[in-house]
Amino acid sequence: MPGRNGFTTGTAAAAAAKAAAMRLLTGTTPESVSVTLPHGDVLYINVYDTTGSYVGVIKDAGSDPDVTDGIEVLARVRRHDGDQGVCVDGGYGVGRVTRPGLQVSVGQSAINPVPRQMIVSAVREVIHDGGIEVEVVVPRGVDCARGTFNPRLGIVDGISILGTTGIVRPMSTEALKATIRCEIDVSFEEDNRMAYLAPGGIGETAMKTLFEGVRVVQFSNYLGYALSYARQKGLNHVVIGGHPGKLAKVLMGYLDTHSSRSPTAVDFIRGFFDLKDNFNTVEEVIQVLRAGGVTAQGGFSFLAAEIAVRLRGEFGFDRVDVCLFDMDRRVIGQGQCTGQPHLTAREEKNGELCSPSDPLAR
Repeated sequence: MPGRNGFTTGTAAAAAAKAAAMRLLTGTTPESVSVTLPHGDVLYINVYDTTGSYVGVIKDAGSDPDVTDGIEVLARVRRHDGDQGVCVDGGYGVGRVTRPGLQVSVGQSAINPVPRQMIVSAVREVIHDGGIEVEVVVPRGVDCARGTFNPRLGIVDGISILGTTGIVRPMSTEALKATIRCEIDVSFEEDNRMAYLAPGGIGETAMKTLFEGVRVVQFSNYLGYALSYARQKGLNHVVIGGHPGKLAKVLMGYLDTHSSRSPTAVDFIRGFFDLKDNFNTVEEVIQVLRAGGVTAQGGFSFLAAEIAVRLRGEFGFDRVDVCLFDMDRRVIGQGQCTGQPHLTAREEKNGELCSPSDPLAR
């Protein structure tokens, strides 16, 4: 029986903010509001009045509840005479960022860029102009945050407001693997030589930008399973794209990249580049290296080539290409490993031709 979708804390905050804007404008609070999701779908969310000046939403995680399932997400909307834009901030129970390397700058509330834009858009559907302040509050956020990665990431005093699609889609392991097989089957029918794979939405979007018009198979955390099945189908060339925080785990010996089954790649990547400082996230490492010009010199391309070598050796493909992206979907490194001698090699490892920085060829 298929699972039931839920919605993210970002969608909950956007719905609460829209309802709060409607109450500010009309004096009444609706029973539900529509929220336009990042990909254009519309979701209808029930809302409720509180005793104060906030409007609330109960976050529903669907069939796969997480620590934030059932929590209240509240929003208050007020006009202000300063900046004519929409200012979004977190109040009690919304975390505050204290370390660099995340999608949100140090000192800001932990409301990620996509949810922040959803909140702004939802409010502007109701109040079209003028300066607006939106405050998001999560009454149980401090307690909930103890069950998340926020303390390790340097996000203090609450949860993060998250979500890239606005929807929480439940899927069992077996159902997910069946979907991976199905997508690889479709790719094989379209091109029985090669397939493009990515862990999730960021990698898929980046791959489709880099290789216009390609079909991308999402493998979630099951890289090893996806590559085993692709090889079983007879594919001999795979192009894998994603964030180094996921893909570098291959070099640590992990083909299942879920955070509960494999450690973070931060220390490994720090060691790969012989960095002495401590880092909070892999994205922070990328920013530091970029500031020093390392990515421009091909540093992450060597990492990509190492990953390609490992995967080709593990699964026996004729060719493996690896493309690494940052969280903004920008290419930071490309590498390949092939046994085909017609390629120009920049590095040779165990008789395999490996190019750490040559542009990928389709």
